[in-house]
Amino acid sequence: MENKRVTIFTGNFGSGKTELSINYALKLNENYSNIVLADLDVVNPYFRSREKSEFLEDKGIEVVYPKNLKHADLPIVSANVYKLIKNEDIHGVLDVGGNEDGAISLASVSKNLPKEQYEMNFVINTMRPSTNSVEGILDMKKRIEAKSKLSFDNIICNINLGEETTIEHIKEGYPLIKEVSQELDLPIKFIAIYKDLLPLDTENYFDEEILPIDLYMNTPWN
Repeated sequence: MENKRVTIFTGNFGSGKTELSINYALKLNENYSNIVLADLDVVNPYFRSREKSEFLEDKGIEVVYPKNLKHADLPIVSANVYKLIKNEDIHGVLDVGGNEDGAISLASVSKNLPKEQYEMNFVINTMRPSTNSVEGILDMKKRIEAKSKLSFDNIICNINLGEETTIEHIKEGYPLIKEVSQELDLPIKFIAIYKDLLPLDTENYFDEEILPIDLYMNTPWN
């Protein structure tokens, strides 16, 4: 996969943006030095990449968030995010909160990021009620773009039900994401599939590259 210097992941609540952000930062860390993961989720107090900051920093990945307010549910974006935005020697990931409410935080920092240096990825999980139809996905895209003041470059196919995900779930939702890709004229950058479900059988079902991912985030009840 080709990468811009800054990779943005955003989408609806429950699309799996944070798992993707963590996995993608780890992948970038295999090929680049000076990796930063910026947690811009100011909406959801659970499933934020800052919860795995110690693990990631042990791997050499800097995690940016309001350090003195790690567990606070407050709409605060760390000023340190500009380390990733402005320093062209750094590669990294922006993990953005869900829906249009989360996208507001992206608008506050993205105006300082040249277009040629970033790509914005629309993470779609067809197992969520708001994105289980073409109409719902198009509406979500429109609302996020309006609030973030940015346009999507790619689609990420991230069909999942957490630990309950099966390959059949992914196969059932994949045609819908293909339809949306054609409707919007946006490429599917990759399909995220949990490593426990791999390798796939010999059937050549998916057209795009597969990104194997691990599950790092704990649910609140765990």
